[in-house]
Amino acid sequence: MLPKRRRARFASPRAAPSSAARFPGVTIYLAEPHMGRSRQAFLTRLAVSKGFRVLSTYSPEVTHVVMEGTSAEEAVCWQKRKTSALPPGCTRPVLLDISWFTESMAAGQPVPVECRHRLEVAVPKKKMPSPAWMLPYACQRPTPLVHHNASLSEALETLAEAAGFDGSEGRQISFYRAASVLKALPSPVTALSQLQGLPHFGEHSCRVVQELLEHGVCDEVERIRLSERYQTMKLFTQIFGVGVRTADQWYQKGLRTLDDLQEESHRLTQQQKAGLQHHQDLSALILRSEVEALQQVVEAAVTQALPGATVTLAGGFRRALSCTTSTSTASRET
Repeated sequence: MLPKRRRARFASPRAAPSSAARFPGVTIYLAEPHMGRSRQAFLTRLAVSKGFRVLSTYSPEVTHVVMEGTSAEEAVCWQKRKTSALPPGCTRPVLLDISWFTESMAAGQPVPVECRHRLEVAVPKKKMPSPAWMLPYACQRPTPLVHHNASLSEALETLAEAAGFDGSEGRQISFYRAASVLKALPSPVTALSQLQGLPHFGEHSCRVVQELLEHGVCDEVERIRLSERYQTMKLFTQIFGVGVRTADQWYQKGLRTLDDLQEESHRLTQQQKAGLQHHQDLSALILRSEVEALQQVVEAAVTQALPGATVTLAGGFRRALSCTTSTSTASRET
């Protein structure tokens, strides 16, 4: 006779070692996709040391799933895959951005879950067609220099910048696209319903606009603007020859100011040294009157070499800016 096969038993999900969980209603699972195992292990130890219960495997006991560098759409797809392996009827945990975890660790207890912490995607309603006058590409839309929704578009551009500094190109493009749509609107946005049907407006951008309309400020945007990382990355990437990756490396090394870079100048490339040396001059604004005088000098030189050629101002001054940090000219032989 063949020996009887024992039915496999599934052990209950293991919790990270802890003396006693101080918050029995909260069970955290740190999702790994964009977090990495070493960081996951570090955050687990941190949470356990503060009395939080953290499970090492996803199970029905989990109440809070924490993710880092993950969009709402990615989070929902991840949850669907995980939930499919669980018994039917299980309550789904709340999907949270790492900001909730960070704030909870700082407070020493679970902070209330706010809209800005959530990664859930709203249940899609019937998609309204985009207005015929709202063309899909920014280059196709007439956009005035002074528009009606500056505060809203600037907030979304701040989020786009921050996403770019974090290497999230998809989120960066999404916020920039939404901001460009706001700039092209013929009137101020006073209600969220005005955004229905407009292209490039996702759940996150709508949430930011709604918070600005209701409270005048967006906590997420203000937190980014005041953060040391955002201010440092913005400063470093304004240096000629410095990109996001280099700026991030400097930030990770503890560098924060231009003076810090001066002290580390022996580690800089020749291009970076030149950019740092002339940073103040390159950042100075050029007035339109100065550029028009420069245009006359260029025209005289071009006409002497190519009689009949024309010189046209390009860049920001062609778009009627009163000042900018650089200028360009285009020459054409007739």
